[in-house]
Amino acid sequence: MTVAAAAIAAFGLPSRLTVDEAALGDEEFDELLWSCEQHRLLGQLGAAIRAGAVRLTDEQERTFEETFRAWLTHCLRIERLVLDATAALDRAGIDSRVLKGVALAHTAYDDPSERVFGDVDLLVPASELTRASRVLTRAFDAERPQPELRPGFDDRFGKEVMLKVGGLELDLHRTFVEGAYGLTVRFDDLFAPPYRFPLGIVELEALPMPQRLLHASYAAAFGDWPPRLMSLRDLAQLVHREKPNLVDVLLMAREWQCEPIVARAVTLAWDELGLTAEPPVVQWARRFVPSTRQRRMLEWHEGPARAFTGQLAALLVLPGTEARLAYLRAIMFPQREYLAARGFNAAGHFRRAWHRILK
Repeated sequence: MTVAAAAIAAFGLPSRLTVDEAALGDEEFDELLWSCEQHRLLGQLGAAIRAGAVRLTDEQERTFEETFRAWLTHCLRIERLVLDATAALDRAGIDSRVLKGVALAHTAYDDPSERVFGDVDLLVPASELTRASRVLTRAFDAERPQPELRPGFDDRFGKEVMLKVGGLELDLHRTFVEGAYGLTVRFDDLFAPPYRFPLGIVELEALPMPQRLLHASYAAAFGDWPPRLMSLRDLAQLVHREKPNLVDVLLMAREWQCEPIVARAVTLAWDELGLTAEPPVVQWARRFVPSTRQRRMLEWHEGPARAFTGQLAALLVLPGTEARLAYLRAIMFPQREYLAARGFNAAGHFRRAWHRILK
């Protein structure tokens, strides 16, 4: 990630990083625009341009406006799908919460255009994931590119189901991350009384605080590697704007066994964005020292083999022998349709998993 992109990500917050007001050469501009697209920072770049913090030539400004307009048009299509999908789920009697880009744009930022997004993310109750995916598949003639790991796995252990609706992606979530950390989330907490926000003439439901802050921490710590700068900005934005109560955050983080995730995500956001003001949650994060077990859990969710080691770590948190055996059987011996969709057979899947774990 470039220093210039990090400065754009921090724009509007108290930060040591400053946006260079000097006119950009075409090569510098192309690099900055590319970085901002990759990190979903076009809205922040637009805010910096409007404030006069970034100076562009007429041609550069035209290029930016074309790119930004294309993203905003895409965001409108995503918002339309959110409205239609939540309405379809409501008709089926399935509760839902809007997550990530759409929810953050309309709750954490003064101007929704400052937070562009690429797809739909909806949370449904843990036991309703499969039924919800069927409801939306019928409603929108959607496709599910990747079959279930094994029958029954999604509702019991899964993170999400990804659907393709035309050219758009709709992710139905049961929890926030694969593996152990996804299973330690208290699912009842996710459907506590929601934070409501308007989208057009409709009122939608998002996660309340501190659940929203914990979810932003998962996204910042585990969403992409290296972390996407917009995820770090989202977390910092929530802390600065919402001023979450530290006791509430820590109590829920302890129940979810995710204190190390929050500490890592917060310190990463503050360090990468060069933020100078340190609210209570930041001061706590800098002092936090994980236990040996917590440190190992984090390590198992990192690196090139995290898709496998994170799932193996789930065996440490699942209650009871039967659940552990069912989970282990699913990740070691997926159904044939799942393997075929990923271009593997059973032997190839096992060799790949073993190779990545050793690596």
